[in-house]
Amino acid sequence: MKKLAERYPDLIEYHVIGTSEFGRPIYAITLGNGMSTSYINGSNHAREWITTNLTMYMIDQYAQAYQQRRSIGGYDVKTLLDKHRIWFVPMLNPDGVMIQQQGLTSVPQGEVASVMVMNQNSSNFKRWKANGKGVDLNRQFNANWNNLANSPGGPSFANYKGKTPHSASEVKAVLELTEEIRPEMAVSYHSSGQILFWNFHQQGAQLIRDRTHARALSQMTGYRLMGEPGATGGGGYTDWFIQQYKKPAFTPEVSPYVGATNVPLANFDRIWQENRLVGLYVARESQKMFETRLRNTFSPVSIEVDGERIALAEGAFTVQNRTVVPLRSIFERLGASVKWNSANREVQIESSEKSIRLPVHRPYAYLDGERVELDVSALLVDNRTYVPVRFIAEALGAKVEWQSKEQTVRITTSSTE
Repeated sequence: MKKLAERYPDLIEYHVIGTSEFGRPIYAITLGNGMSTSYINGSNHAREWITTNLTMYMIDQYAQAYQQRRSIGGYDVKTLLDKHRIWFVPMLNPDGVMIQQQGLTSVPQGEVASVMVMNQNSSNFKRWKANGKGVDLNRQFNANWNNLANSPGGPSFANYKGKTPHSASEVKAVLELTEEIRPEMAVSYHSSGQILFWNFHQQGAQLIRDRTHARALSQMTGYRLMGEPGATGGGGYTDWFIQQYKKPAFTPEVSPYVGATNVPLANFDRIWQENRLVGLYVARESQKMFETRLRNTFSPVSIEVDGERIALAEGAFTVQNRTVVPLRSIFERLGASVKWNSANREVQIESSEKSIRLPVHRPYAYLDGERVELDVSALLVDNRTYVPVRFIAEALGAKVEWQSKEQTVRITTSSTE
């Protein structure tokens, strides 16, 4: 993970989003530079750690294709990841994975006795699914949680749903991340069965939309689509995501069924070939969903510079409660020159006193060479550059007021004042 971030510093970042029950860091990795987001995770269950191999290899392969400006399966990786950011949590359950792979040597001394009880006093941990406290993380989410079947009633190597939903520290971490990044689509990888879960009681247009994506992923992977869950089904991350956000989410089981143990590494090449396009499909479709929602905010906005109204037929967008406006028609009026640097994918704005560099789809700018964090990034929409009007105008020494009733951005230059 750290080597990937070092090799691709402008493309990959990693973050600690929380800690496991035993205090191990839970990492998220971002791939791409866009405002729109999607989410992919692995190792929800301890014995399903091959999904960590899959997600890490996916990051590596996509990053190589980006750097080499190479397509994968018809997807232009660089163009896509310049617009979109995929968030990965490759190993949601590090404690469980360590127990399954290394047994009691990975367990804190004070937890050894309870782990043995949860494993029915067996020293063979190959079947272990739960986290370190014996909670099944894929039965922890508040989606029909009260009605889940087959819970053993207490901490166990498998299937215990916990005393309350959202009580496991690993689940809390991913809930906070999801709320922060608001992905358009989500994938939660599991390991055994070559099937695809996608349906959690959607109806109407939402059902039609999600079935379309599910069929595309099924055709891509060869995995059989599962139907709507029964009265005792649910509790998984994607169940909760579909219910909470009304957006598409998928749980692929990536290997032929192997029973209550880990998938052998011999299956990895097949798993990769079946899933190598999944992340790119999810990224592309997430970007489409984001742009559709963005266009729905489109509205004609009047711009006044020193009392003179500027005709803006193309209008403006509202992003994260900020107004982004077409670039040239305003800032050249403020005495600045505007250039597009295609090599760096950034806008360069120069005035007699200020120099601004504004990379598109990134949450920062450079003001006289100093990096400044932004509330909202510059955007490329329909081949036109839109920029946060307040930041640019104030950086050039102007005053900005938003007249909501009149839908007018009023800019006053310091010379007029």
